[in-house]
Amino acid sequence: MRNILAKELKIKFIEILNGLNGFSYEDGNPFLIKLGTKRYFIFLKNLSPAYFKHNPDITRVQLPYSPHFSKIFKADIPFIILGYDVDNDTVVCWNPTKVKERLNAKSNVSLYSRNSLQTRIKKNEFKVGYLSTGEKIVLFRRETLEHFFDKLPTLFTNKQIEIDNVENNNMVSEPIDNYPTDKLFEITDKELVSLIKPLLKKNRVLEAVEVCTKYYANRYKNMNFKDWFKIVNDLYKKI
Repeated sequence: MRNILAKELKIKFIEILNGLNGFSYEDGNPFLIKLGTKRYFIFLKNLSPAYFKHNPDITRVQLPYSPHFSKIFKADIPFIILGYDVDNDTVVCWNPTKVKERLNAKSNVSLYSRNSLQTRIKKNEFKVGYLSTGEKIVLFRRETLEHFFDKLPTLFTNKQIEIDNVENNNMVSEPIDNYPTDKLFEITDKELVSLIKPLLKKNRVLEAVEVCTKYYANRYKNMNFKDWFKIVNDLYKKI
């Protein structure tokens, strides 16, 4: 699969939306766009082969750790990652809510698609694929971007489905280990580390735990006090 420069990728995105009323955008990538009264954070990435020996059809985008994400997941603004297949001129979108939960959870997060799903998509069609966990991905032609944001509120409203009910040609068999967890196992967010490090240096571990739970709010709903204490204490031991 071919890749294009980030600048070219953004140009391809902007040129489709430029004709819409009330459209504006900021610099960078990720970047904020406005469509009328609505705002979205957008992150554009080239799709690349995942290089799985037993499934060469799988593609992916990778999200590195970035301090920009700390600001994004705190904002009450949808965060949309769009993977671009330059060969087929198609776009892949993952569930914005689920993706936002994964930001900076690891040094590198992978989001998966399938090359065969990215081909032969009709104009104005929204093709659906499913990850191994039952999470939906949505694929469409780049020229359909102008309709994507109108459809977005309903594209990911359905709950996860049972994998046994998915046809094989709509299935993306990515490694489950790479899929999101409802627990955090290590504090890597530099902003958070800078907040709790002074507390840990003064042996105020419990206060640091409280700061962490407030910082992430309800992001990791399966974590209890013991879980938070463990990851804070692990950091405390390293200081």
